[in-house]
Amino acid sequence: MTKHTGNAKIKLCIKNSQKNVKTKGSAVMFNQRRVNKIITTMALTLSLILSSFSQVFAAPYLPNDYNKQPENIIKKHFPKPAGPILTPAFKEGKKDFTSHDEMMEFIYDLQKTSNHMKVSIIGQTQEGKPIPLLIFSNPSYSNAADILKLERPVVWLQGQIHGNEPAGGEGALGVAKNLAGKLGDEVLGKVSVVILPRFNGDGSFYFQRQMASKLDSNRDHLKFDIQETILVHEAFNEFKPEVVIDAHEYSVFGKFKNVGSKGGLVYHDILISSAKNLNIPKDVRKVSDNLFVNNAQKDLASRNFSNYDYYTFTEKGGKPTIFEAGTDPKIGRNAYGLQPSFSFLVESRGIGIGKENFERRVLSHIVSAQNIIRSTANNADLVKKTIDNARKEITKLGKTVDPNDKLVLRDLHKKVANDKLDIIDIGTGEKVKLDVEVFSSKEAIPTLERVRPTAYILPPAYHEVAKRLSYSGVVVRKLNKDMELPVEAYKVKDKKIDTNYYEGHLRNDVTVDVNKKNAAFPKGSYVFTMDQPNANLIAMCLEPDAEDSFVKFNIIPAEINNELPVYRYVENKSIDAKIIK
Repeated sequence: MTKHTGNAKIKLCIKNSQKNVKTKGSAVMFNQRRVNKIITTMALTLSLILSSFSQVFAAPYLPNDYNKQPENIIKKHFPKPAGPILTPAFKEGKKDFTSHDEMMEFIYDLQKTSNHMKVSIIGQTQEGKPIPLLIFSNPSYSNAADILKLERPVVWLQGQIHGNEPAGGEGALGVAKNLAGKLGDEVLGKVSVVILPRFNGDGSFYFQRQMASKLDSNRDHLKFDIQETILVHEAFNEFKPEVVIDAHEYSVFGKFKNVGSKGGLVYHDILISSAKNLNIPKDVRKVSDNLFVNNAQKDLASRNFSNYDYYTFTEKGGKPTIFEAGTDPKIGRNAYGLQPSFSFLVESRGIGIGKENFERRVLSHIVSAQNIIRSTANNADLVKKTIDNARKEITKLGKTVDPNDKLVLRDLHKKVANDKLDIIDIGTGEKVKLDVEVFSSKEAIPTLERVRPTAYILPPAYHEVAKRLSYSGVVVRKLNKDMELPVEAYKVKDKKIDTNYYEGHLRNDVTVDVNKKNAAFPKGSYVFTMDQPNANLIAMCLEPDAEDSFVKFNIIPAEINNELPVYRYVENKSIDAKIIK
């Protein structure tokens, strides 16, 4: 275990304090107990200061500590791949990860070599770093409107939303280099590619999961508390991608403590998952797995990269249990999937091992992303048609009320057949199979559903709600005049408030009754009609008892026995409202 801490500074202060405690003649002497108390207090105070400002003392673009894997395990299971990777992290003698300046220099140098690449700065991080977007098309355009006129699928590749997961971002730079060369010649006549290599520039500097504000942007794709999440989604909305790749890393140590004499390590080079939210159209979910995930996994296996469906692990009731990727809409994979799009989480085996296996980690990301890009190019008509039809169908469903058309607000993973999970026994260094129970999100069971309305209406004061929804690309309208409308209103029956903050919010679980009434709405009331492609995102935010709703995150207030300021319009007649920016 390698650590970078401020302990040496604490020891120096203690030593100096002891030197300064002297006895002279009849001067009042400090007794040893008091000296020890002073020293202990100083040490504790300094320790707290140093821990509070650990970013100041940590080396940038490096972890504070990491676990070293046994050499025999690396040699046997994770050999270094052949051939160089020509991105900044692999410069000879470089021990840290790619800095922001190195990344920007690499990007602008790459642009000079390519006729198909444009660079756009979409804004700045909270600490002032530029956020670059790399745009690849043939012919080469920087404007999203021009790229959409090509009528080709757009692939969006983003990396390092978590700053301590560098392989995804470095892999994105590797894909960019290849798109500037032969890969671009191969695919850019059929597809356009937009790359966000580093979502979290500040977190990458501090080598921390969260943004500079200590919030997690991958839990912010509905509520939009974070500056970078807003900037990224504003760019995303312009390009309207059909395909999304979200590149991450996952933890190597700590999962399998009861395996063998020393515990176990994760085995798979890559874990991959499509978006799983049950409100994503079935055809999109089907093609996601049968075409994209299947192709990527076969390609990885053919190159000796082990892979598996993404999972989380627990000892449920003492039984080893894995859960497939969740359905919660607040995370990127599902939020992008609800646009709708083909959306994929790709995670390499990397958290907690420093720069070990970094070539292998990065190359596995390059292989995964390039396979998804090639699958898009080789099936461009199918990809475009499937997403276009899904967006049109959602828009059509939002025009009229159908009692059989229900939104899934909550669900549970379904217990399916047990499996044998490949892991590594640290004690023997061998790959072993662990019997696990499996809970599937692909076959998740709805536990709360509600009929799709044709619109949601909120009073004029709820500008914050309208603004947050607009970041998801939702079209916002306002009533042109005072109106009385038949609606369904929510009355709060009960609520349970978390005692601990989650991502800056005390979450609030409510149960509600839904009742019909006539309600008066003043001119300027907000109207969110459901005849738009990302209508399912509207419902996930505004249905109060949905998994990640605005009521859940206390963006919309809720009190027991009170009516919520959100109303469901379940009539087929259109509402007199105008679109606002």
